Amino acid sequence: MAAKGRMPGDPDPEEMKRRMIRVDHAGEYGALRIYEGQLAVLGRRRVGEVIQKMADGERRHLAVFEKMIVERRVRPTLLSPLWHVAGFALGAGTALMGEKAAMACTVAVEEVIDEHYARQAEALGA
Repeated sequence: MAAKGRMPGDPDPEEMKRRMIRVDHAGEYGALRIYEGQLAVLGRRRVGEVIQKMADGERRHLAVFEKMIVERRVRPTLLSPLWHVAGFALGAGTALMGEKAAMACTVAVEEVIDEHYARQAEALGA
């Protein structure tokens, strides 16, 4: 019989945590690549300082998840090469459209991340 709130076939709590770590690691990597793409285009402008601070934050977050992946023996996503290219392209593309577009992308990324983590916390009962 499945545990309370779980259906047959649902991942057990430990597998759910591993999946969350994998997804979060990929998300932090993708976000960093977006900011790196933006910096490649706008890095020498005044807005580059703001983007650099965002990128530095993502680097710190990514380091936490990289440590968790090793410590908890979680397989990283197989899609990292895709996020490497797609994240940079999204960042550079929005930056090429101008500072407003780049900042709109940044706001959207951060909002999605916040919502994602809130849903995870709820799923974990936090």
